[in-house]
Amino acid sequence: MRIAALIGAILLILVATFQGNESSETWFAIENIEIKGDLKYAKKAELQSDFSSLLNQSLLSVSLSDALATVLSSEWVASAEIRKVWPNTLQVLVHEHTPLAYWGDRQVLSTSAAVITPKTVPDLPLTRLYGPEGSSDIVLEQFGLVSQVLASSSLRIFSLTLEPRGAWNIVFTNGVAVKLGRTEILERLQRFIAVYKSDLSGRIDQITSVDARYPHGVAVGWAKNK
Repeated sequence: MRIAALIGAILLILVATFQGNESSETWFAIENIEIKGDLKYAKKAELQSDFSSLLNQSLLSVSLSDALATVLSSEWVASAEIRKVWPNTLQVLVHEHTPLAYWGDRQVLSTSAAVITPKTVPDLPLTRLYGPEGSSDIVLEQFGLVSQVLASSSLRIFSLTLEPRGAWNIVFTNGVAVKLGRTEILERLQRFIAVYKSDLSGRIDQITSVDARYPHGVAVGWAKNK
C-alpha cells in the first residue's frame, strides 16, 4: 500500500511538472463520465445529460458526496457508487428504481415507494394507482392489502383509486368496476369476490357496475337487453 501511494505521489509530481504553470484544477478536469449498471429504464444519454454538471470539475477537488447528490437527483437512480479513475474519468455504477405501479398518468411508483417522474413514462403492464397529492404511501399500502385478498381469485387490478373524500374504487382487468366506499374495504372486497365466484364470473359482459358498500351483499348493475 505504501509503495502504491508513493508511486501515485510521484506520478502527480511528474504530471504537475509537465503541466507547467497551468492551475492544478485543470490537470485532472473530468472529461468523461463512465456509466455502468444494468439499465432497463434509464438511457445512458439521459444520464450523461443529468450528470453533465460534473464535467470539467477537477478529480482532485470534486466531492464524492456532492457528486453522489447530483447522480441521485436523476429520476431513475435509486442508489449509486462513484469512484475516481485517474486522470480524467468519473465512474458511476447506477442501481435503478424498480417500477411497481403507475401513479396517476405521468408518474411511476417504485418497489421502495419512491414517486418517479420520468422524462418518458415506460409502457409496462402495471396497475394504475390514483389518489390525492401526497397519498401515494396510503394507496400503495392499500394496493398491497387488496392484492393479498385477491391472490386466491382470478381477479387482477387494473386501477385502484382513492377519492378525495376517502372512498375507494377498483377496476379489474376484465373491465368490472367496484365501489368499496370508505370503511371495511377488505371485508367488502371479500364479499364481492364470493359473489363474483358464485354468480358473476360467467356474465362479465352483462355487468355495468358493482356497488359493494352494503353490509350483507353487493348491488350489481346489469346492461339492458337489446
